[in-house]
Amino acid sequence: MSTGQSSRADEALLDVGPVPGPVGRSWPRRHRRLLVGGAVLALVLLVVGAAVSWHFSSKVLVPEHSRLSANATVDALSPGRVVLARAENTLRPGVYGLEWPAGHAVLEEVLASGPHTVTRRLSAVRGRLAPGMTVAVDNDLYTGNPTQALGLAFANVSVSGERGAMPAWLIPGQPRPVQAHPGQAGPEQAHTWAIVVHGINGNREGDLYVVPELHRAGVPALLITYREDVGAPSSPDGLHHMGLTEWHDLEAAARYALAHGAQRLVLVGASMGGAIVSQFMERSPLADRVAGLVLDAPALSWKAILSFNAREMGLPSFATLPVEWAIDLRIAPDWGSLDALDHPDSFHLPILLFHGTADRLVPISTSDAFARELPGWVTYYRVPGAGHVESWNVDRGLYEQRLGAFLGRVGA
Repeated sequence: MSTGQSSRADEALLDVGPVPGPVGRSWPRRHRRLLVGGAVLALVLLVVGAAVSWHFSSKVLVPEHSRLSANATVDALSPGRVVLARAENTLRPGVYGLEWPAGHAVLEEVLASGPHTVTRRLSAVRGRLAPGMTVAVDNDLYTGNPTQALGLAFANVSVSGERGAMPAWLIPGQPRPVQAHPGQAGPEQAHTWAIVVHGINGNREGDLYVVPELHRAGVPALLITYREDVGAPSSPDGLHHMGLTEWHDLEAAARYALAHGAQRLVLVGASMGGAIVSQFMERSPLADRVAGLVLDAPALSWKAILSFNAREMGLPSFATLPVEWAIDLRIAPDWGSLDALDHPDSFHLPILLFHGTADRLVPISTSDAFARELPGWVTYYRVPGAGHVESWNVDRGLYEQRLGAFLGRVGA
């Protein structure tokens, strides 16, 4: 081959255009962008999820003593009657409190209902109530102290607990005649006391509904406060502990009662008050002084409560796991201890149990399971149409009749 031909051949070999790089050379950069974007999204979701979980854990743990939020509207008024906007709470059967910032009234039975309104009987109005006002329908019927609300004498007493002094109301039982004994006369000493424990963020006024029947039965009633209540000491961390620490305050009240004439106790617990009573029965050396329990929509399993509320909001049950983790971080609870069904041997005593079928806060299924687990001990009433701690509101007479019969059975 001539030199010219060789040169042209070399040029042909060299003139091949741009040399392509390795296939897919630009993909790592895209991957990096996708990975960074995914990481940012995951971080945002994590932060949002943590914030939401922290928020819902605060609903359980952080004390909140503000007034009840308005949940109804007054459409019209006439003597002894009020017309409210139709809603689930304004239609509920029974008797309730009606509260607004400058007043209170008693909301009685439904008289009529239409597509948009509900007419109910109204009594005991205190303060100005007018059409257009927003009000709160509340299951707490009574306001004021026992004398103001019920006309019963009472004493303000102080219970000394590990966190300090806690105010309580002591309402004596109605004196009962002595059974005939030779050489004895005068009123019979009440040897059985009731200690009444309200629910989370509640107060003693909310416990007054059980007092009339306790009084008629001759049972002194000690309505207590516990840590984080208004007027009571705070917890070291300023949080509720779902009964895991509050039971110590109930134990202090039990010691007070036993030191002032009680020989046996009936413990009455509503909502988280039921959890506090449950912890007392599991842990306190004074549990053997308890003659019986009265539980109203009790918080018997906190995990079940969290899961139930998630479902009520349209979320899957596993959505409660981050909330449980947030609670773990804040108070490190013993979840097993918080499930009364894990400790059935602690409840081998007479128990009167109420739970409303329309409860939207504490699942009635936990009370169903508790009653099945302890058939020889639990007298159980599922109350149709009653919301959370509203069994008494739906039918006061029947509730008090059942409570009175139970007190008689336990010798109170």
